[in-house]
Parts: sequence; structure tokens; C-alpha cells
Amino acid sequence: MCIRDRYQRRVHGIQKMSGEEPKLTLNTKAKPFVPKAKPVPAEQPPIFMPYPQMPGVPMNYYPPMPNPEVYPPNPIPQNEYQEEEEEEERKPERDAFGILIKKSKKKKKKQNKEQKEQNQLEKKKEAKKEEKKVAPKPKEQPKEDKKEEVKAGEEEKTKPGEEQKVTPAEIKKAEDDEEELPAKYVEVDEKRMPISIVFIGHVDVGKSTICGSIMVITEKVDQRTIKKYEQEAKDKKRDTWWLAYVMDINDDERQRGKTVEVGRATFVTETKRYTIYDAPGHSSYVPNMIMGAAMADIGAFVISAKKGEFESGFDRGGQTLEHLLLAKSLGIQKLVVIINKMDESSVRWSKERYEFIKSQLTPAIVKYGFNVEKNVTWIPLSGLTGANISKPVDKAQCHWYDGPTFMELLENIELPPRLYEGPVRIPVLDKLKDRGTDIFGKVHCGKIQLGSKLVVMPYKIPAEVSAIQNMDDQYVKYAKAGENIKFRLKGIPNEDFIYKGCLLCGPEDLAACFQVFIAEVKIVNMLKHKPIISVGYQCILHLHTLAEECTIEKLMGVKGPKDADFKETKFAKEEDLIKCLIRTKGIIAAEKFSVYRQLGRFTLRDEGKTIAIGTVQKYQPLKENATQQHLIAGKAKGQSLYLINSH
Repeated sequence: MCIRDRYQRRVHGIQKMSGEEPKLTLNTKAKPFVPKAKPVPAEQPPIFMPYPQMPGVPMNYYPPMPNPEVYPPNPIPQNEYQEEEEEEERKPERDAFGILIKKSKKKKKKQNKEQKEQNQLEKKKEAKKEEKKVAPKPKEQPKEDKKEEVKAGEEEKTKPGEEQKVTPAEIKKAEDDEEELPAKYVEVDEKRMPISIVFIGHVDVGKSTICGSIMVITEKVDQRTIKKYEQEAKDKKRDTWWLAYVMDINDDERQRGKTVEVGRATFVTETKRYTIYDAPGHSSYVPNMIMGAAMADIGAFVISAKKGEFESGFDRGGQTLEHLLLAKSLGIQKLVVIINKMDESSVRWSKERYEFIKSQLTPAIVKYGFNVEKNVTWIPLSGLTGANISKPVDKAQCHWYDGPTFMELLENIELPPRLYEGPVRIPVLDKLKDRGTDIFGKVHCGKIQLGSKLVVMPYKIPAEVSAIQNMDDQYVKYAKAGENIKFRLKGIPNEDFIYKGCLLCGPEDLAACFQVFIAEVKIVNMLKHKPIISVGYQCILHLHTLAEECTIEKLMGVKGPKDADFKETKFAKEEDLIKCLIRTKGIIAAEKFSVYRQLGRFTLRDEGKTIAIGTVQKYQPLKENATQQHLIAGKAKGQSLYLINSH
């Protein structure tokens, strides 16, 4: 109905109400209303139902699935792990320590050429097979001709271009074509004896300068690096520090002029292989010094001859005597006392100054247990100028010294024989996590090689040696007692259970694990506000590379400097020798002093000061139920497992 028709009806209604006759006029031109037809949906593929419909459940309840005839599924690869294998093939190859293997371009070209030749041979073989199928069968020939055919066939198999067996000589030749091998092992130098030296002493006595001078003299530092260090020292207005930069590990040490971490370097002479450690002299870094001294065979005890510096080292806060004490307690048997800075303007190679320092140090050296006549050697030198290190000092400067140089002195030092045939003992100095577990340490006893089975004590975790490196970062196949090495272990389920202070042993002879032990302790230097030791005294125990909290639980006897026998008392003071029962916070791995001295000595420190030295006499073994599972159940370090019998 259009608008006009609506209007007409309305007018008609008004006329009817008013009594007038309505006048209707219809619109004949209006088109009738026809509703629009709904669009017919396109035909959809039928729904594929993989399961029957349950009675009483509407059809919409089931999730529809596409019909496999209309929507075919994606093709499944035959090898499910094909993509992962291809990714692994694309990854660069690495050696046992995670270092990238650099292959030469020559070998790559050779491999590509061999691959092309192999593809061509395969195509020729396929072509021959097709020809045989199409070609007619040959007529039968006499037996003699067949034999000739067989011989000819054998000759064809050995023709060039065909598949041949690779001989060991060809493999060796291919390996020689490589410019760099990932793990090219170096033969261990059996002719030269390995020796480790630690340079200890008060701060600013010239330890790093002497070490740097040795590196320059032995040509371990090139001229370009020397010029770089000289320029860097001039820019910082420290012209005499450039030799110390050779041993500094980071820029922070160079900026501050103080050694924080133990520096390491190596050099070789005709008869020996030397590893030198530059230990820090500041009192705040004594624990780092202990780590370096624990790795050494010889102690180079450096003293400054400059007036004022020598005296400051003997003050209450000086480190001269403490370093001497720590060297003895950590098992250093030979001591070389180096009187440095003899060229200084206040000294000028004075014999009187040299004799004065010698007379002041001798009583302290005797007090701490060194045999002055057999195990102690004295030498004056200058680390800055290199005088008396490798070449004798000029007679015009020092006419009174006729002894050997420092390098000649090291060549003539005799050490006790190594325990090559004993059980394996390797204290862990440090650990590095880089695609595995890399361990730094010194082989104190025994021998390890590739594939050797070891046990990490005290948690009794088995492991296997997968790679060994010497101090020059060269791969070797084995390492004997006396070697400082870096090696990789595999088979450790949890790397948190191996840390600095653990002891690696052979499975046939394990080290002792205990928490309570009896010790003989010599009190050498007590704190002012703690002048005595009694039951309950707490301090830090340093044993080989281990640092652990401990408590003195019982005083079993005290022997004063004038007493003949031990007496029972409730406390002990400075210079007393005591027998006591010590309990550590966690389980430790060590040996009795009578079994192996290097692993049976310890030091007690409190508030940054060394207060006593001692030896392990007896230990209380763990309970029978302290098995490997109980040990692994505890935390790696600092947690007592309470597996010891109570007292």
C-alpha cells in the first residue's frame, strides 16, 4: 500500500464520522507488495561423523569434523624427526670443550668434489642397469670363456671411479690435509719436571712486577703488547706499573693498582716446566691468596727493601707474617726469600740493609716451622730493572753478592719425589659451566687419563674424564702428580654437588668423609677482643681448597710453651698447643696428616685474621646409613646433614 492509499483511507474515515458520503479514489497504478525470497545457501560438504550418535543427545553436541574426501589431511612425513635432524646437521661442530671446529677451505672443496663424483657414479650404475634390462641375453659360451668373463668382472670392480675400501693410510692423509684439528693432542713433556711457584708477601712489595719481568725475559710477551702496556701506564701517570699489567687479569686491577684474583702464567727452561701464581697481598683478599698457595710447590716470599715498606709489613695490620704462616700451613716446603727493590734510592744495593732484613725475618721463619739451612734461600734483586733475575747484577752496583740468579736458583731446587703410583687426589680449585662441567685443580697424587673413572667426594658422585688440558690450554691424554690442569667431567647428574673444596678420587680408594675430627692446633695470633679459645669458639676452617665454618666442641688438652705435657683446662691462649674436637658445619673430604700431609693441614681464621694452624689426627666416620642417597639428598654446600654420632 502506498502513501496515497493510506491518505485516502484516513480521509474516508473523517468523512464518515462527519456524516458525509465518503469519496473513494483508488490508486490503480500501485504495484502489489511481494515479499523478497530468501537466498538459497550454497551446497556444503557433508559432515563426517567418526563416532555414532548417542540416543537423546542432540546433533550439535558433537564437534563436526571435516570429510576426509573433501578436505584431505596434511601429509605426514615418513621421518618424524627429520626437521630436527636437519637442524642438528646445520649446527657447527664443536669439540669436547664446546669450542667451534674450524674446517679448512681445502677440505670443504675436497668433500664437494668427492660428493659430485659419487653422484656421477650412481647415475652411471643406474644407466647400466637399464641397459641390461633392455639388451638381449648373450649366447652361452664355453667354460673357459666364462672364467675369462669372471676375471674381467673382477678387474672392472677395481677400476678407478668405482667404490673402493678406504685404507688407514688414506684416512691419515685426509687428516693431515686439515689445517686445524678440533682436539689435536700434544705429547706430555716427560723430560721436564712440572713445578708451581706462588709469589706471596705484603701489598705493594713488587710481586706482580717480578712476575711480569720474568715473562718479558722468557719472551712470553711480544713487543707490541709491551709497548701497549707502557703507553697505558704513561696515560695513567704510573710509568713503573707496566710490568705489573702483564699479570693483571682485568682492567679493574690495573686501574686500582692492586691484585685481586690470582694471576697465572707459564714458562719453560731446559729441565723444568714452571707455573707461576701472582697472589694478592691485600688483607681483604687473603682467601684468594690461600687458593694460589694451595696449588704451589715453592713459595717466593717477596720483601721490599725500601725504607718504611719493610717495617709496615711487620705492623699489626701487615701481611708479611700472615702470608709466611699460611705458606707453611698449606704445605709449601721450599721457600725463596726475595728482597726486592734493591735499586731504590734509599737502598742502592746496600749490604747493611740486606743483612738487617735477613736478621729480622729469620726468627719468624724458624718460629713457623721452616728449616732455614735446608729449605730457605735468600736472594736480592730488582723486579723493575730485571737485575739478578736471569743475569747477574753488575759488580759496580753490588760487589758483595756472589750467589746464583733467581732462575739458576729455581733450576737447582730439589723437591721430594711425586706420588705417581698412589691413589688419585685432586682438590677442586674452581668450576666452570660451559656446555659441561670444567674443573680446575692440581693432581696431588696419582694419575688420570681420558676415560678415567672418578668419584666426587664427599657426595660420592661418579664421573668420567672426557677431556684434559694443560696450563697452556693444550689437549693432552693424561696428567700425573704435580700437574695443574683443566679437565672436563661427564656423567654428573647435578652440577651443584661439585664445587670449590670437593675432592676427586679414584673409585678403588676413596678419601675420608667426616664432620667431626680430633686435631692438634697451634694458636699463633689471637684477636684483641678475643684473647682466648674455649668450648664453643666459632671460626673458618681452610683445608686445601675448602673453606668451611667450624666450632670447637671440646678441649682435650692444652700445652703451653714451657709445659712438658698436655693439661686439662677450660681455655687456651696465644702460643699454646691444644688438642681439641672440631665439628664442621657440613661434611668435608680430607685425609689424616699421617696418611697424606698436603690434605691433612688446615688453618683457622676469624674476622679476616689467621689465628691458628693445625693438623687432622683422627676423624669420626659417618654412620652406616650415610649412603650415597643420603648425601645427594642434602644441599651442595653449607648444610649439615646430621649424619654423625652425637656426643
